[in-house]
Amino acid sequence: MTTPRDDPRPLDVRAVRAQFPALSARVGGKRLVYLDNACTALKSRRVAERLRDFYSRWGACGGRRSTHLLSQQVENWFQQTRRQVARFINARGPEEIVFTSGATEAVNLVARAFACAGRRREVVLTDLEHNSVVLPFLEAARSGKFVLRLCPTRDGRLDEEALGRLVTDKTALVAMTHASNVMGGVLPAGRAARLAHSRGAQILVDDAQFLSSHREDVQALDADFAVFSAHKLGGPFGVGVLYGKEQRLNGLGVYKTGGGTVRNVVWTKRGPRADYLDAPARFEAGIPNFGGVTAFSEALALLESWPQPAVRAAVSALVRRAAAGLARRAEVKVLGRPEDLAEGSLVSFAARHPRFSLQDFGLFLNHELRGRFIAVRIGEHCAHLLNDRLRVPGTVRLSFFAYNTAREIDFFLDALDAYLRELRR
Repeated sequence: MTTPRDDPRPLDVRAVRAQFPALSARVGGKRLVYLDNACTALKSRRVAERLRDFYSRWGACGGRRSTHLLSQQVENWFQQTRRQVARFINARGPEEIVFTSGATEAVNLVARAFACAGRRREVVLTDLEHNSVVLPFLEAARSGKFVLRLCPTRDGRLDEEALGRLVTDKTALVAMTHASNVMGGVLPAGRAARLAHSRGAQILVDDAQFLSSHREDVQALDADFAVFSAHKLGGPFGVGVLYGKEQRLNGLGVYKTGGGTVRNVVWTKRGPRADYLDAPARFEAGIPNFGGVTAFSEALALLESWPQPAVRAAVSALVRRAAAGLARRAEVKVLGRPEDLAEGSLVSFAARHPRFSLQDFGLFLNHELRGRFIAVRIGEHCAHLLNDRLRVPGTVRLSFFAYNTAREIDFFLDALDAYLRELRR
């Protein structure tokens, strides 16, 4: 049987692009060159149509609250998507999938609800982490729940020797990204998981930047927790996933409470007592984003319809082309090694020319090009620890999805050359 990892079909990029209306639309009379996929992927026609259909024809609460026919259909779609997500990342079952508002809320959930045991009160982070990972654990540490330890990087690469020294019998959790949103490439999350488990610790893996051009297997990775956002996979905003081994999820404390999280609430002589449900219901308080989760199923189906090896090869080729082209421009410096970058889906560069202004360059890409505007990400990318480590005030980031082309990279390089000519005058 063909699996996603050995699908021999080629990728029809033209057919992929036809699924995304924004790529052929005009804004202010200009066509879009979209190279900001690490921020969010564009949304396909089928996702938009599913959202519109849900809100125009359905729009009811799921069946755990109401039991009428509208409600039953909505709940069926909601749980169907949960099963689909479980298959997509090879979880053991849908009970290991919690829907959140995004990867940020998923990390906050773990940071607030994680139960320390005995002397294990340390959380190890790396300086490659997005603020969405750093800040929840920082706030938990401020409350006295954790002691934070920071694993440094070397030229933007994980220092595994340092990680080995930091993870001890005091470590409760290691939290790390699988792919940096600044440095690109892929981090050795599997080796980190084995290290953490060998010392009796757990691991949380941030898959937000990994899944757009890779397929995760959480069982092979042996992650205790993993998080990602739907919108980075072409799904709607406001939907995220927390994966957790069933035992790990049910070992978490209370996070956000409310309707749908309890079997019963009784008043005793000592006051009210709640009997909370097991995961995932215990963590999905209130009314979930039924419409967003339903439409997320369309984004997943679209990803699954593409040949995964060909997607990975295409994105890798785009990264190599962009990195090589940038390396030929002396006025900029590419972050990371070409062989590492090719494993990921993005390239970042810093300015070397003293008059190169990141903000002005962003304006140039939007307003000074004839017939096109180019969308990239410029700034610190919510990764202040890494920028401090690298001693760069900010970078320009190009990030790719299955619909991007070599021609779009050439458009960007031509635009960069035009901007550099202005600097030399």
